[in-house]
Amino acid sequence: MRPSVRTGRELHGARLQLLRSGGWLVLLLAISVVLVGCTAPDPAASSLRLPTRIPRTPTPIPTVTPTPFSIAAQTYYEEGRTRQEADDLEGALQSFTWAIQRAPDFAPAYVARGTVYLAQGQLPQAVADADAALETDPTNAAAYALRGEALRALGMTRLALEAFEQAVGLDPDLEAETFRSRWLAARNEHDAVRLLKLSSEYADIRPDDPLRYYYRGWAFVELGSGSAAVKILVDGIGSTPEPSALLWFALGQAYAAAGDWQNAVTALEATRVLVQAGDASLALHTDQPVVDLFDALGRAYLGAGRCVDAETMLAYAIDIGAPAWEYDALLREARLCQTPTPKPTPYLTATPG
Repeated sequence: MRPSVRTGRELHGARLQLLRSGGWLVLLLAISVVLVGCTAPDPAASSLRLPTRIPRTPTPIPTVTPTPFSIAAQTYYEEGRTRQEADDLEGALQSFTWAIQRAPDFAPAYVARGTVYLAQGQLPQAVADADAALETDPTNAAAYALRGEALRALGMTRLALEAFEQAVGLDPDLEAETFRSRWLAARNEHDAVRLLKLSSEYADIRPDDPLRYYYRGWAFVELGSGSAAVKILVDGIGSTPEPSALLWFALGQAYAAAGDWQNAVTALEATRVLVQAGDASLALHTDQPVVDLFDALGRAYLGAGRCVDAETMLAYAIDIGAPAWEYDALLREARLCQTPTPKPTPYLTATPG
């Protein structure tokens, strides 16, 4: 089944919708909500927390008594927060920079500026600001959370997990707020033990949420137990009135892990229908949901012997952002299996008369 032009456009639109619903955009939206509700920080007590609020952890500006410079730093910091809330990222960046120039040891300004760099995709600068904040205040949980998010976006997921552990250790309230980032980092590392632990953490926090089946099922996929994952996910889908695309996607991957390619195709095609209808839940699993969906469909079609469909899906995954070099072997296999196996030509043989 080849995607039509209409289907490709619809899914590309769905991809944009999914990306808007997940990843660092969700992180920054949450920050904006927090900044609206927070009072002006005391220069002697405030540090920005990621991703949803500002904690009241004392982070003193290095001045004993108020001076024109400390007042200016505070003013610039407040101005930067206002501009950031108004989506004026360049203006916020300048204001936070001026705050830092006035008070070089003001950790919240580094963290706030780092979130702007994160939003702009300037990831090394975000890491640098997180590190600068931690030099000033080694107990700043928000700075560790910022560092973890920037490192995760850079693909340095092992270091990101270490930073998130520091953040949660310093402030247990960050456990829920950093859950998605910790999950994605552990998934990228294929750290099955950590994923299983995170799945239990999610179930403890949200015991009635159907997504708990996804988290536990995926942990078993990473543990190499596809059949156990299938059972968990089938039970979850059966007990959920309207199962999300994420549950169907995980089931498809679980069937694939168990080598049941036909059922994998069925589950992933159900995922595709839901994504086309606007289901954005795959953003909980990946920062590139539609790419990963077509990647999974292509591999499942190939496993099921539907080679033309496999080539179409894999080629589309490349078209919307997948690295082409990763698909060379798969595309060769998909094209090769479309070529009929030559049959030997019968030849007349001479027999003695």
